Amino acid sequence: MTTVWPATAAAHTELQSSQPSDGEIVGEPVSQISLTFTRPVEPVSDGLTAFDENGLEYRPDATDSADGQIWHMYYETPLGSGHYEVYWRVAAADAHIIEGSFSFTVLVVESEPALAPSSGSQDVQSTESPVEPTESGTVAQDDPPSSTTGTPEGPSDTQAPSISHATPSPKVNSTPLESSPSSPTAAPEEFTAEVPSTSSFARRGNTAATGSQRIAEATRILIFLATMGVVGGLAFLAFIVRGEPLDSERVCRWVSGNGIVLAASAAVAALNRAVVIEREWSAFWSPDAIADAVSTHFGVAAGLRLLGGLVLAVALYRAVANLSRMPTVVTALLGGALVIASFAFDGHTVTEGPRWLHSIASVSHVSAAAVWSGGVVLLADLLWRRHRRGADVFRPLMRFSRMAATALVLAGAAGTVMAILVLNRFADLWSTPWGRLLLAKIALVAVAAAIGGHNRWVLIPAVERQGEPAVHRRLRRAAVIEAIALLCVAVITAFLVAASAV
Repeated sequence: MTTVWPATAAAHTELQSSQPSDGEIVGEPVSQISLTFTRPVEPVSDGLTAFDENGLEYRPDATDSADGQIWHMYYETPLGSGHYEVYWRVAAADAHIIEGSFSFTVLVVESEPALAPSSGSQDVQSTESPVEPTESGTVAQDDPPSSTTGTPEGPSDTQAPSISHATPSPKVNSTPLESSPSSPTAAPEEFTAEVPSTSSFARRGNTAATGSQRIAEATRILIFLATMGVVGGLAFLAFIVRGEPLDSERVCRWVSGNGIVLAASAAVAALNRAVVIEREWSAFWSPDAIADAVSTHFGVAAGLRLLGGLVLAVALYRAVANLSRMPTVVTALLGGALVIASFAFDGHTVTEGPRWLHSIASVSHVSAAAVWSGGVVLLADLLWRRHRRGADVFRPLMRFSRMAATALVLAGAAGTVMAILVLNRFADLWSTPWGRLLLAKIALVAVAAAIGGHNRWVLIPAVERQGEPAVHRRLRRAAVIEAIALLCVAVITAFLVAASAV
C-alpha cells in the first residue's frame, strides 16, 4: 500500500482561498468579500458573516454563488477602517458541517486640505512653490503640532494621515464585548497589534450548538451499535442457529429490539440535524428547519434507517412460529437491505472518489463488519446459555468461525479501498484526525482478529477433543473480550465518519 498509494486524489471540502485573503491589509473600504471552496457547499443558518474587533456583527446585505464553490458577500455600505474576522459555516455535499474563519484589516488613509495659518502669523508661500525646510528641521509655526517634527517649514499640503472609520451600521445579534469605537482617528499601530478572535465571540455561549453536537455523537454511536445488532443478528439467524427454535426466538427478539433502537436513533438524528444547522433549540420542532435538514443525503440515510428499523421490528417480533414462512423472510431481508443501503448516502461516501465505487465499498465494509461484530456478541450469549443447559457448542462454533473469517477478509478489503479513496497520501494516516481514528480502529480490529484466530485454531479443537469445563470457560471469556473489542470499534467508527480527513 505504501508503494502504490496515489500521489494525488480528489480534494476534500475546505476553504481554498478568500478575497481579501487571510491577514491582508486593504487600503480601501471593502464592499465585497469572496470565499472559494474546493467543492460546492451551502451556507447554513447565518453561515457567512463578519465581526469587528469589538464583537459587533456585520451581516452581508446579500450573498450569492453561481456554482456553489465561490461565494460572495455584498455590503451596500462598505466596511471602513478596522480589523474584521469573517466567520463561515457551511454544509458539504456529504452533509458534514464545516466551519472556520479568516481575518483582514481595512486601513483607509485620507488626505485633508491645508490648514489655515494662525492669526498673527507671517504670510506663507503659495502651496505651489517649493517649501524649504529649516535648518533645525522643526516647523516655523506659532502653534506647531507635536506630531510634525521633521516636516517642511510652514503649513504643508497635508496633515498626518487620519484613519477613516466610516463603517456600515452593524447588524448586531448579541451584546458586544465593548462599545463601538467612536474616535474618528487612530494610529496605524492599532492595527498591527494582536486582536482578539472575533469569531470565537460568535460561538461563545451557544448551548444549542454544543448540545446538538453531543446529541449527534450519541445518535451516531447508537446507530452503529444497532446496525451491528440488526445485520449481525440476521446473519446469525440465517447461518448459525437455523433450525433451532429456542435459539432462533432469542435472536429474533434481539434483532427486533435493535431495529427499534435504530429507528428511534435515526428519527432523533434527523430532528437534531435541524438544531445543528440553525444553532437554535427551537429548530428541533420547526417544520421548515427539519425539512431543510432532511432534504439532503443525510436525510435519505436517516429515512432508510428509520424505515428499515421499523420493518425489522415489526417483522421479527414474535415471528418464531412463522420464521420459515416466505413473507417473514422477505420482509426481514428487505429491512436489512434498507439499513445497509443507508450507508451509501452519508459520510465521505458521498464526496470521495468515484461515487459508485465508494458506495459499494462502504456497503460491503459495513455489512461484513456488522456480521462479524454483531455475531460475536450473540455467540458469547449462545455459549453461556448452551453451557448452562448442557447443549452442544461445537457445531455453532465451527459455523461462526467460517462466517467470521469470510467477513473479516471482506471488511478488510473494502476498508482498504475506502481508506485509499478518502486519504490523499499515506502520511494522512497519522497527520489527520480521520487517519488517527482509523489507526485506532485497525489496532482494535487486530486484537479481535488475534483472539478469533486463537479461538479457531486452539480452543475449538480443544473443545472437540476434550470438552473440559476449563476449555469452555476460556472460550466464553475469549468471546466476551472479542465482543468488547468490536463494540469499541463500532464506537470509534461513529466518530470516524464525522472526522476531518485534512
